[in-house]
Amino acid sequence: MLAVLIISYFGLSLLAAHILTSPLARYIEISPTLISEDYEHISFETSDGLTLYGWFFPNQSENLIIMVAGMRGNRHDTGYYATNISQELIAQDYNLLLFDGRAHGDSQGNRFAYGAVEGKDVLAAVEFAKLKGFAAKDIGLIGNSTGAISILMVADQMKDVGAMVIDSAATDFSVITSDRLWKEAHLPLLLHPTIFLFSKVLFGADFYSIRPIDRLKLVPERKFLYLNTVPDETTPIKNSDELLALSGKGSRLVRFPEGGHIETYKKNPALYRKEVFEFLKNELQ
Repeated sequence: MLAVLIISYFGLSLLAAHILTSPLARYIEISPTLISEDYEHISFETSDGLTLYGWFFPNQSENLIIMVAGMRGNRHDTGYYATNISQELIAQDYNLLLFDGRAHGDSQGNRFAYGAVEGKDVLAAVEFAKLKGFAAKDIGLIGNSTGAISILMVADQMKDVGAMVIDSAATDFSVITSDRLWKEAHLPLLLHPTIFLFSKVLFGADFYSIRPIDRLKLVPERKFLYLNTVPDETTPIKNSDELLALSGKGSRLVRFPEGGHIETYKKNPALYRKEVFEFLKNELQ
């Protein structure tokens, strides 16, 4: 009986770790022409040797926006309404770069690590933009959920980037993951340490290392625009409050009164436009 319990414990933990880190959102479901008729298929390589794919939309200005999707979000990031946001950014004369992070869309990679290593994807996208002639000060990043986490985890390596918009990021992702494992998958707390251990050792996802709150201490002067819905149960707004408290002068948190996780634009596009576009305009001069 004891042997059965032990095997069940480790077996269930291994299965959960496998599912947590498995590739997501592999299919590209729209044509880039839905965003703009003027586009390029692009690819670039990360520092750890993965090739990432995406779309580049040229425009008239010197400014470029890079969208960084979260979990289950590829280059068109349907859950974040990224297609709509992209159309509006292009209408504002921004150049635009959309890409599939590792283990998403057409990009290489066998596992997803929730921001533990995906910062390398963000850095690679920024370097690609520089190679296309964009100055770092003219580049803006918009990330949501684990995409926002990925930005924060490497913010100290992008001090020259012009603007960073952080939508619904966690301070400590292991806490968020543990909460979701219990509330959504009904996996008891007893399993969580072993799930995290297998995720790290076997699949390269170190949940305990994903602490954006610590990374902010490396960029005390950095200005951020934070977004969060007040009812967000996945990443409660207290996370954004705590991030804001450690951010540089001029940083702000915009509270969206309605909506679930990453539903800022979905529930209040007018407020999103006002705050995000104004921030980008002010920071990318």
